[in-house]
Amino acid sequence: MIDDIKDLSTVEKQKLIARKKFFACFGQCFVGIVVATFAMTLFSLFMVGDFLQAFTVASAAVTTGRFVGAFAMMLVLFFGVYSFSVRSGKGKPSRDFWLTCVMVVISYLLSVTGATKLSVFAMPLSLSTLVLLELIGRRTATLANVISGVLVIIAFVFEPAKFDFGMIVSSVICNCMGGLLINFLMNKHFNRLKFLIMSMVSPLVVQPLVAALTLVSGAEYIDIAWNMLWCYGANVAAALLFLPIVSILEGIFNIADDFRLSELCNLSNPLLKRLASEAPGTFNHSLVVGNLAEACASAIGENPNMARCAAYYHDIGKLKAPLYFSENQSSYNPHDELIPEVSVSMITSHTLFGEILARQNRLPSEIVDICRQHHGTAPVGYFYRKALSLKEDGDLAVNKYTYSGPKPQTKIAAIIMISDTIEAAMRAYMPDTKEEYEARINRLVDEKIEMRQFDECPITMGDIAIIKKTIIEVLPSIHHRRVDYDKRKKD
Repeated sequence: MIDDIKDLSTVEKQKLIARKKFFACFGQCFVGIVVATFAMTLFSLFMVGDFLQAFTVASAAVTTGRFVGAFAMMLVLFFGVYSFSVRSGKGKPSRDFWLTCVMVVISYLLSVTGATKLSVFAMPLSLSTLVLLELIGRRTATLANVISGVLVIIAFVFEPAKFDFGMIVSSVICNCMGGLLINFLMNKHFNRLKFLIMSMVSPLVVQPLVAALTLVSGAEYIDIAWNMLWCYGANVAAALLFLPIVSILEGIFNIADDFRLSELCNLSNPLLKRLASEAPGTFNHSLVVGNLAEACASAIGENPNMARCAAYYHDIGKLKAPLYFSENQSSYNPHDELIPEVSVSMITSHTLFGEILARQNRLPSEIVDICRQHHGTAPVGYFYRKALSLKEDGDLAVNKYTYSGPKPQTKIAAIIMISDTIEAAMRAYMPDTKEEYEARINRLVDEKIEMRQFDECPITMGDIAIIKKTIIEVLPSIHHRRVDYDKRKKD
């Protein structure tokens, strides 16, 4: 009974925290909802209707209806994006909403302009799908595509005398179908050229639907050809606008999409070049951890590009004092002249300094977090044992010799912690037999579990088992021993 009460109180506490986060996010985004609603409503009045007439008493109800309809759609957009972001556990709700809101507004403005100035089928509604598919995810891209289409319908529904509403709906359906098709067929891990080609080829599948809807409306055959051409041209225009918009938004919102991760993994990056020159041992260690993390992330269904990139940068905090870390030492060890407490402070500070350096270089927030989390709250065992040996009574509080945390919050952060620990241990000593090798890896991971380092991330025991198996298979090929040719020659 007591346990049930404790469990209930924990659940209620979590619900309270979730509600507070929701209302805090809604408060941050509400101004954006209102501004976007006003901007789209005023733009539609200017492009579609009679702008001055809209603010008379006779048109007050219609204008209010436009605003209320757009406002309702933006609220639906917020609730949807927030829900997707929280469920995935990877996104940042307020950032994701602002980005989605920007893309919905851009797609809306371009679509209304194309429909009024060129043709009702010249609506690049797939633009929001392309950009959000790359920067956030499929579900958010799908929601934005649908919301953009509904907003365009709201813009034209009050002007039946000027525009054929049936053709407007047909155009929205066809262009939204084009966006949904791109969303379904597109592989997020395409390079930019393949992404561009696929976004131009996919809309061809929608053209028969354009022809059918145009024919049903009673239009002439020449209109069928023109509508098909305009619809395809709108999707091509969206594909061409996709690249510059993604480049701009990923910089503004500091998003770690695959394109940017690929650029950050380039070894000519200034921060990696500095790591290679000032801390070559740490640099080599990071490359090996990157290989391990990438393989482990692929094995459990996480983003391998993010895992590799985070591994490359997880130890950049060691740039503050490279010689205090064994992989960068040759014959001189500064810890020989220091008491254990000072040595521990120098070692553990690299996570905090790594976070600071990552922020200064505007690395994505996911990588900044991993710089701080990859050691969790684990103790620095060597210096704790050294301090224990120097203490006369043999009793010492371990919490003074631990990292400040926090513990890993994501699966990729847990992967980096495991890969980092195992690579460092195996670099120091590689067991001779396969049995010893596997037993040591299992022991290192089990120690992290016993210290409850994975309690705050969604990783499962099944994931951990797969990670261990992957490292057991991959690491020997990295740490293989070279053939002793001199010995073979003597033999």
